[in-house]
Amino acid sequence: MNSRMYFGAALLIALTNNASAQQQPAPVPSVGVMTAKMVHMAPKMALPGTVVARNDSHLASEVEGRVSWVAEVGAPVKQNDVVAKIDSDVIGMQLASDRANVSRLTAQLGFDRAQATRMQNLFSQQAIARSTRDQAISTRDMDAAALAQAQSTLKHSQYQFDHSQIRAPFSGRVAARLINVGEYATVGKDIVRLVELDAMEVSAQIPIDSSHFLHEGMPLTVMIQNKPVTASVRAIVPVGDIASRTIEVRLALPDGSAYVGDAAKVLVPAAQARDVLAVPRDALVLREDNTYVFTVNKKDQVQRVAVETGSEDGLLVEVKGMVGPGARVIVRGAERLESGQKVRAIQIT
Repeated sequence: MNSRMYFGAALLIALTNNASAQQQPAPVPSVGVMTAKMVHMAPKMALPGTVVARNDSHLASEVEGRVSWVAEVGAPVKQNDVVAKIDSDVIGMQLASDRANVSRLTAQLGFDRAQATRMQNLFSQQAIARSTRDQAISTRDMDAAALAQAQSTLKHSQYQFDHSQIRAPFSGRVAARLINVGEYATVGKDIVRLVELDAMEVSAQIPIDSSHFLHEGMPLTVMIQNKPVTASVRAIVPVGDIASRTIEVRLALPDGSAYVGDAAKVLVPAAQARDVLAVPRDALVLREDNTYVFTVNKKDQVQRVAVETGSEDGLLVEVKGMVGPGARVIVRGAERLESGQKVRAIQIT
């Protein structure tokens, strides 16, 4: 076979392969779909809130003295753990002195009681004068009063000694050291800031009118760091601010969902709930001219439908348009689709 015949045969094979490739249909794209459904939903407004700890305390010293130890910032502590210590040497010496004084007065009172009993017996036998008997009784009673005073002083010294160690009233973490080792603490001086991290809440001020649509235990959606979190209404404080006409609402957060001080947006109902058609938020396709959803009909063909959005509830959004309950809406893979295009729909639960 000469070169001209070889080239002609190769060209014929290439043209045949190219024609076969052009006749093969384009692959059908796969998309994820979910079902539009009727839900009970209320229009909501986003109100600012702040993540706080239910217990956030500045622990203060109850005694005076030099600070000998303070827990490190960030240290986890359990209830009744020691978070700081005040030098107890001076308090300990006072405690020992008060104990000795109580022991002395206890022994003195024992002698005076026995003496008063003897004087009473002698007086009954008319062996001594009444004044002698009365003097013994008076001495006994004075010693009893002195012992009671000394015991009270001992309790005070014992209290100071016991409270030279500052203990955590609840479990949490040391958020700040408000005094350093070697400094002198006075009564009422803040020592550490202790924050309970197992009881996080969102504090928000809401209009009094909107409070009628809330009740304790009701779940609400809270946006924290651009992520939705479901929180329950723990308390609705029934005391309004005269100037702003708002009241405080506290919402309990799941553990580990936020940090103290995080900014939050609370989605609060602004009206009574009603039945609306809702689709997942991921089904909405935002274009310059409108907002759309892509539906898949029984023939697995795509249809683009313009919609208006309304209320929101978590990942669901109310839509108004030519979409009905039970419609399959595309939530994944709709970015490059066109109306009439064939797709392979995969149901997402």
